Amino acid sequence: MNSRRLPDRLIREGKLREQLSGLDSQNGLLSAARRNFDGALKIIDLSEEAAFKCLYDGLLQIGRLILSLHHLRPDDGDQHKTTFHTAGILLGSEFQDLIFKIQKFRTKRNQSIYEPEMAITRADVLAILETARRFWSLVRVHLQKENAQLNLFPDF
Repeated sequence: MNSRRLPDRLIREGKLREQLSGLDSQNGLLSAARRNFDGALKIIDLSEEAAFKCLYDGLLQIGRLILSLHHLRPDDGDQHKTTFHTAGILLGSEFQDLIFKIQKFRTKRNQSIYEPEMAITRADVLAILETARRFWSLVRVHLQKENAQLNLFPDF
């Protein structure tokens, strides 16, 4: 299924909706992601759980930016899952492994919130950090081609 037909199907299913967004909004998502990534690096030794959640939030903001560039936003009860799933489709098959890892981190984040006994470990933080760095490095190249006006930040 091509990368446009799937989002069309997800719109019909009520998982996505079309939404126009401007450059200011898109750059706002980039700025928020950078703050989350930078914040995670500053607190990684103070709170593994907080660092994990900052990295996750940064990944989510980048995912939402990808959807925004295609005039889409999630519109269902599984917004994070839908965001990452759709971003993976829009980015292409070379992102499949990274999206799979990010979906695992989404599950881990949910467990840490709804089942607090499921603690975030140092290994979890290092794994999401490595994935976030790799994901951003590849997405940045993609975004440079999509829109040269985006305020892209360097790898972190």
